[in-house]
Amino acid sequence: MSFEKCQAVVLRTVEWSETSLIVTLFTDSFGKIGAIAKGAKRLKSPFESALDLLSRSSVVFMMKSGDSLDLLLEAKLQRRFRGVQAGLLPLYCGYYAGELVNALTENHQPIPGMLDSLSRTLEQLESGSNPAETILNFELDTIRRLGHLPSWQWCVACGEAIENDRPTIAFSTAGGGVVCPQCVPMHRQILRIQGRTLQILAEYSDGEQMVREPMGLGTLTPPNVRTEIRTVMESILQYHADRRLRMLDYLEDLKR
Repeated sequence: MSFEKCQAVVLRTVEWSETSLIVTLFTDSFGKIGAIAKGAKRLKSPFESALDLLSRSSVVFMMKSGDSLDLLLEAKLQRRFRGVQAGLLPLYCGYYAGELVNALTENHQPIPGMLDSLSRTLEQLESGSNPAETILNFELDTIRRLGHLPSWQWCVACGEAIENDRPTIAFSTAGGGVVCPQCVPMHRQILRIQGRTLQILAEYSDGEQMVREPMGLGTLTPPNVRTEIRTVMESILQYHADRRLRMLDYLEDLKR
């Protein structure tokens, strides 16, 4: 057992006893961890509000061996997520971002840059940025860091370049990207998307959109394209999470 200190964002809390919580944290140095926070529910908790959902804190914990829960010893609040001040949709988007990280990551597997990406996304949602653009950026950045980013330009079966000027383009979630007409029969559960949808997904996947000025997604993009973008992303994330994320039911406005 060892004492570790790191930065963390609270992804989930569950009651463990009358006075304690089990918390799921995503940290900069150790990836996701599950820990017991003894006394966290007391009126004079040693953690105060540092364990509020999506709060960013400096934490100290004792790492246990095997599959045992770690023991959280200290948490000092650095930033609280105040998405509700920007509206219900930004609030739900923040909860969704936390659920996404929790669903796609494994315990004690560090992912460089993921904590900062999540923190930046929460700050953007608080500041009133476009929720559709902010969440798309975060989703694509997350799957890129995890090695799940689809191929948007070349057929995943034969490597042929895919032109986005066709009436529709085939996309295979299980295959991991676009599919040329000759290879479509080899794949099941094909999605048919427009060239504009493919273009936007490819542009937002280059890893630079997280720091660029907004491109107008959600205001200039036709509603049918916004709907297709959400359909593709939900399909990808459900495939890798092996379930539909609960907060997606609250994000229908991203399609409009």
